[in-house]
Amino acid sequence: MTDERAGVQVIVQASDGRVLLQLRDDIPTIPFPGFWCVPGGMREPGEDALTCAVRELEEEMALVVEPDELELLEARERFYGHETTFLLRRDVDPAAIDLTEGQAVALFGADEIATMHLGYEDDAVLAAFFARRA
Repeated sequence: MTDERAGVQVIVQASDGRVLLQLRDDIPTIPFPGFWCVPGGMREPGEDALTCAVRELEEEMALVVEPDELELLEARERFYGHETTFLLRRDVDPAAIDLTEGQAVALFGADEIATMHLGYEDDAVLAAFFARRA
């Protein structure tokens, strides 16, 4: 059985090194309203992490991804539960994304992200991600 507090996130990295972040809705009742975050979401009962990652990208951004395009980066406990982080290497045009959740998406470089305060634990996730690639 899937832990109800299990989620995924997908770092979408363009060929120029920038990553896609999603600006969460500004609804006071959701976690981290109005914060930039790595795209992702919570797993449904019985769903594995890879299936969830593919589903979340399609549901929230209309990004159709094949499971073999996703690279597993890590799986670990976060303050809100277990999270699996994947990497998708793909050039995306934020203006062409059909966003169904959140206010906006945009590409950001490592230096820019280092000055931002992201939602969840995404500051640490992306700092470690960029450090491994330096």
